[in-house]
Amino acid sequence: MSIVTIATPFNIDLEFKTAAFNKRFLAWLIDLVIICAYNYIVEYFILRPFHLDSDVATVIFILFTALPSFLYNLIFETFFNGQSIGKKLAGVKVISRTGNEATFSQYLIRWLLGFGNYIMYAMPYIIEAAIRNPGYIFFFIFVLLFYIPDLLSFGISSKSQRLGDLAAGTVVIDNNYDASINETIYLEIEDEHYMPLYPQVMRLTDRDINGIRNLLDVKNESKDNYTYTAQVAARIKEVLSIESDLESSDFLLQLLRDYNYLTRKY
Repeated sequence: MSIVTIATPFNIDLEFKTAAFNKRFLAWLIDLVIICAYNYIVEYFILRPFHLDSDVATVIFILFTALPSFLYNLIFETFFNGQSIGKKLAGVKVISRTGNEATFSQYLIRWLLGFGNYIMYAMPYIIEAAIRNPGYIFFFIFVLLFYIPDLLSFGISSKSQRLGDLAAGTVVIDNNYDASINETIYLEIEDEHYMPLYPQVMRLTDRDINGIRNLLDVKNESKDNYTYTAQVAARIKEVLSIESDLESSDFLLQLLRDYNYLTRKY
């Protein structure tokens, strides 16, 4: 597992933990089980019981089993913020290398260059054949060779990226890292009549707020740290269009208070 460091527009460096191999494998396995179960339901509860004409059955198979299985990862990652069901349960997600949510073109590129995607739709039938006839186990092993390029790329790249990730500019991160971030940004607001000064703070993310909290937690009063704090405060004021006469550290602390109050209020 490696750390991906990304600079935000606020001059705050964010750190993401790349997803470990065991988590990514678990996500793949869960997705495979879901695809197999889906194919089984369509095959044994729709196609066979109704004894459909062969042409009709072929059309249904293509439209409702093969195609959804083939596009499974692309569809889920696109519409569910970089997560398939397996990724969601395993606690991993796809993000852009810049730290933002990946775009559709990025999801598309990583899917096109994921050679395993091209045989995913056939995996349920390959597995079923291997179970019924042990001789097909060699064919199953042969199919797994489609994943070798991604495995090699995962092991060699510094950020554990497969070929599709390298081309698309994406990375798979450990989404559970968000939990530790949420814990660090907590700040108790005891005043029931508290009035936030800067509601624009809600345009920041938890990771931006975490970066501010970490910066304020530094006890170093050196000139360099003071200058860096002033730069961060100035950048945030510029991006959020805020005018404030507060000292840089006081301004950032006020942002923390406002953010905690507003997130709990809504």
